[in-house]
Amino acid sequence: MKLNSRLFFAVLVLLASCKKENITNETPARAGQNVSEAMVNEDGNNPDETMLSAGNKSPGGGHIYIESNDSTGNAIMVYNQGADGMLTWSSATNSGGKGIGKGLGSQGALVINQDHTWLFAVNAGSNSVSSFKINNDGTLELKHTVSSGGTLPISVSVYKNFLYVVNSVTADINGYTVGWDGILTPINGSHAGLSDITAGPAQIAFNPQGNSLLVTEKTTNKISTFTLDNNGVVMQATYTDAVGTTPFGFDFSRGKYMIVSNAFGGAPEASSCTSYKSLYNDVMAVNGSVPNHQSAACWVATTKFGRYAYVANAGSNSINTYYVAANGSIFNLPWSVTETGAGAIDLVVSEDNSYVYNISSGDHTLRQFSRSALGRLDAIGYVTSIPLAAAGIVAD
Repeated sequence: MKLNSRLFFAVLVLLASCKKENITNETPARAGQNVSEAMVNEDGNNPDETMLSAGNKSPGGGHIYIESNDSTGNAIMVYNQGADGMLTWSSATNSGGKGIGKGLGSQGALVINQDHTWLFAVNAGSNSVSSFKINNDGTLELKHTVSSGGTLPISVSVYKNFLYVVNSVTADINGYTVGWDGILTPINGSHAGLSDITAGPAQIAFNPQGNSLLVTEKTTNKISTFTLDNNGVVMQATYTDAVGTTPFGFDFSRGKYMIVSNAFGGAPEASSCTSYKSLYNDVMAVNGSVPNHQSAACWVATTKFGRYAYVANAGSNSINTYYVAANGSIFNLPWSVTETGAGAIDLVVSEDNSYVYNISSGDHTLRQFSRSALGRLDAIGYVTSIPLAAAGIVAD
């Protein structure tokens, strides 16, 4: 898909510090380019495929959350998921803070804990983080709001009773314990800086084991790893050069691989993804920077069994799919490119693993897709008139 010039410049604004002044002349690795449907199907044993067969697809009943990111008052919007995957409006809950009224240039503005009882959100315009109790019907109750310990919080992550936030302007992280009542208490010794004050973080997330934190840095082209002790205190920081330019969003696959998008500063049709093995105190690339031939690849969401990684490409108004092999190697699926609305940003796989939802920031819609064979997505409609600066999306 081609990127017109007007949209290209809009994307550069949307991604905040995603654009670099000098894009490096690196050649993406060719590994991972040869892929067949037989490989992806895994001889009929791909669990992300078999669950889509007749009678196995979930009946829905979940919920999708996005935040308004409104500069006059942030709110969390709740949508109910029908049996056909279609979303309907449910409610909105004030977050106790403000947004910034424009794109956050990040992934992970919202996060839900492992047992789906609490939701957490950044309030980028008031430098705070809020906790919400998730009720049985999916509605939310604001429980606590606390300072993010820095300026412009853009991403949060939770593991058991620990929560961490990354601040963009101050380029630092801060940690909290989550009480039984949702109260967030700062952890002494949890504050740490990124590799540089100009790092331009995009996302923070715990590794699957919960013993370290990972942060992608758009401006420095690094991935920061922070090892934690049993009390959630930062013990060590490691800064690793990313394989690919402008590392942005990521998600985990097969319990140990970190699939990272590379926006390449928004350059047309230059985007890629890299798979890393997440180690205790570092990351190690598996098979290089694998191109997807799209523009401004920034947001990543993986399926329940980790065979697929969906990537939202803001510059080419598309979602494409990578297959993740057992050894962590990723393969771009050339048959899987799906058109979205204008300016595709945050996306999520539904909790039932049957649908994908995507915010289209250019036309202010929430796009709905049904998962189909071999990583494909089928458009099933969209919700209109979502908040103008909507950011972050999670599923329950």
